[in-house]
Amino acid sequence: MQRRTALKNIGLSFGALTLSSTVVSLFESCQTGAAAWSPEFFTAEQAGFVSKVIDVMLPTTITPGANDLNLTQFMDGYMQYVASPEDRTFAQMALPIVSKLTLEAAGKTKADDITNEDIDIQLNRFLRADEATQEARGKALDVWAEATENGETLVIPEEGAAQAMINSLRRLAIFSFKNSEVIGETVLAYAPVPGEQKGCISVEEATGGRAWSL
Repeated sequence: MQRRTALKNIGLSFGALTLSSTVVSLFESCQTGAAAWSPEFFTAEQAGFVSKVIDVMLPTTITPGANDLNLTQFMDGYMQYVASPEDRTFAQMALPIVSKLTLEAAGKTKADDITNEDIDIQLNRFLRADEATQEARGKALDVWAEATENGETLVIPEEGAAQAMINSLRRLAIFSFKNSEVIGETVLAYAPVPGEQKGCISVEEATGGRAWSL
């Protein structure tokens, strides 16, 4: 079996992120606030950890950050109701590995004690590693995935799993950030009723350099 097929089959690469009716409903539910929210896919500890990770990825600046927009709530709903069973299985296996490696590197035992600095060290480790290191991790995960598809039992390579999980969290966080109502209507270029079409002009001229809201 092709390794990339094996990866897809066991959930190591999230499928296409699209604005289905279910996804739109999830966005709407997140606008009501997170005061009474309880995670359905993540454990409470995992939800807290994911919240810290995406807060470092998308911090509050002059624009709202991930936690201002309740993106952890959206991501939990996405994993529970939209993601494939394979994606869910992999996340349940890989997310604890990310937390474990973060705690080990920080010399801590409780996820509540993890700081933004601890998270940033791991993002540097897995997202900003040199190309050869990232490729080696990916290949190790490929070998494990293919063996798993063939019914073999191998210990999952932790660094490969963590790298894949962090990349998936980043992708889902960016997707939810860009498609949230607040960002779509106040940060991106937004035109609820399209006007005249102007061809052959630059993005700077058309929208002041901003991407269009979907």
